[in-house]
Amino acid sequence: MSGVVNARQCKNQDSSDSGDHLVKLLICILGLFACFMVRATSPVSVTILADDSYPPYSYVQEGKLVGIYPTLIREAAKLIKEDYLVELRPIPWKRGVSALENGEAFALMPPYIHRDTRPFIWPYSVALKQEEVVAFCNPGITLQNITQRSDLQAPINIGLNAGFLILDDALKEARKTGRVVVWENKNTRANIIKLYKKRVDCYINDRLSTLIGISELQEQLPGITAQSFVEDRVVLSRSAHIGYIKGYEGQYPFKSDFIEKMDEALSTVLQKSSPP
Repeated sequence: MSGVVNARQCKNQDSSDSGDHLVKLLICILGLFACFMVRATSPVSVTILADDSYPPYSYVQEGKLVGIYPTLIREAAKLIKEDYLVELRPIPWKRGVSALENGEAFALMPPYIHRDTRPFIWPYSVALKQEEVVAFCNPGITLQNITQRSDLQAPINIGLNAGFLILDDALKEARKTGRVVVWENKNTRANIIKLYKKRVDCYINDRLSTLIGISELQEQLPGITAQSFVEDRVVLSRSAHIGYIKGYEGQYPFKSDFIEKMDEALSTVLQKSSPP
């Protein structure tokens, strides 16, 4: 029964001439108090945006968000369900990053830690997993010793997933000097197709995600295999996290408590899933 209905009943009983008026009034007041207490202690709904196209970590399949990270976070969410109801909402990565930057979202997963280039994200959760970012190139192309590449040579075209910040210092310098040109494409699938068709020379992304993407394209692109490309070099080794919007404690008064409880729950799930 709603608080409004209870209030009306209390008012009606207040005008009653019944001898037990005070008792009934007390019952109504206690009922109102209980109603508000239930509302106050109900689980808080929390939405975490999630990359919709990053297999096997986080992606949409048959209309549902699946992957290693959604599975992990859902398991952790079960441990804090008395306090928080966690919703994972799939979104294109670049749009998700913009949502945090513009103050339109509470959290996003799974970013790497970029405190300088993404100052609007802080803090980060405990690490979900360590990822290894590598460069896959067409035969005859290399990003090794890229800063020593002759200025007389044509720049190397590199494909990246839109919104991914995964260049190491050498590649950032090479980009500034024009030795490489970066092309942001929609997702892993689009980049692999462009790499296969030689529209880009190299593609940089997580190793496992790229290998799975190549395998899934074998029906569409007969003849494509992992051996179609050269794994040129490791670019970065970084941990993935849930990233939270910096500040906005007034808008999200539960922020500190949620982060603490989610970190504890994630640590529990990760410990159980780790091999002995």
